[in-house]
Amino acid sequence: MKERKNSLWLVSIIVLLLAAAAAFLPWLLKPALPLEGMTILLAGDSRSSDDYTFYREILEEKSGCRAVTAGGSGKTAAYNASDEYLSFVLGQPHDYSIWLVGGNDDGSPGTVGTFDAGSALAAQGEPVVEETGLDGDYSGTVFIQAVDHMMRKYRQESEQPGAQAGGKAPKMIFCTDLPQQRESADSPWSLRENWERKRLAILECCEKNGITCLDLYTLCGFDMTKEPMFVPPTDKVSDRGVYYMDGLHPNPRGIDRITEYEMELILKEKGSEK
Repeated sequence: MKERKNSLWLVSIIVLLLAAAAAFLPWLLKPALPLEGMTILLAGDSRSSDDYTFYREILEEKSGCRAVTAGGSGKTAAYNASDEYLSFVLGQPHDYSIWLVGGNDDGSPGTVGTFDAGSALAAQGEPVVEETGLDGDYSGTVFIQAVDHMMRKYRQESEQPGAQAGGKAPKMIFCTDLPQQRESADSPWSLRENWERKRLAILECCEKNGITCLDLYTLCGFDMTKEPMFVPPTDKVSDRGVYYMDGLHPNPRGIDRITEYEMELILKEKGSEK
């Protein structure tokens, strides 16, 4: 009788162990996601803010990284270049920062600028401007100056000893701005030439400063004829377009496409560091 009881205990223990192994086996066999262990900070305006948490959530789910939404709702490139904003960004430890700025800059003629008198922007009549000094806060109004200032100051501050945990300076990835349309087809925000003017300014700044550029404007190829017009106030819930919530903010399908390009670029960057 005693031997039978011991056998039953042994069988019970074996069953429990097998059940535990079955429960943990999928976890053990689960492949590592490509960016596990990394922190990626999403910088810029409302598109990279907690107004739309699915940006962070989709990137984390697909890549395994920890994503931090640090965008400022309603903020212009000039604000993104300010000491206040850059201090906020650099106060959060991260391996990469992905910048999507310009959503609140309309790109109208004369507001974008260029550093090169021989550039395509200069040929369009954009004013040739000088670099800003980095000792003081940014106080300019020209789009290309703001973008250039934030690139140079981010690099200067992030490379200071002890600026980031682990002593390794984070890497910046700068995106070209996405097309948008507001209120009507003839609004400055809705004009292709204004979208493309901002794109050229960001490409010029990335080349000038040796910053990795992700040309989302070209890669995503969003067809704005199929998207709604943005009409204020912002509706953060209704999804009214194909790739846009409202003609300004990408929806989960738009973010899914955007994060594919972001992950691909980061993996390429990581590979080149080996």
